[in-house]
Amino acid sequence: MRGETKVTYLKNDKVKLVMSGDEYKNLLKGNNELKEAVQMMHECHTIYLNDLGKLETLEWRMQQNLGFMRRKDRPYGGYVLSNHPEADS
Repeated sequence: MRGETKVTYLKNDKVKLVMSGDEYKNLLKGNNELKEAVQMMHECHTIYLNDLGKLETLEWRMQQNLGFMRRKDRPYGGYVLSNHPEADS
């Protein structure tokens, strides 16, 4: 399920994002969970599975809510912008 975020590419290398308040709050939650996970890794010099799950959830939220796309030729590689010529539609 893709997020309902609308991505508009403007002139001068600017981007306009329009998303629901809930999607925006989920990104904030993910940002706070990322901060907690990184802080725990610094303090304990280890990573817990719970923190790894938070990082995976944040990756998914960012991809869905910000409209990032996988490359056509690399389904397990990194993401590209939705207007990239190699973006998988």
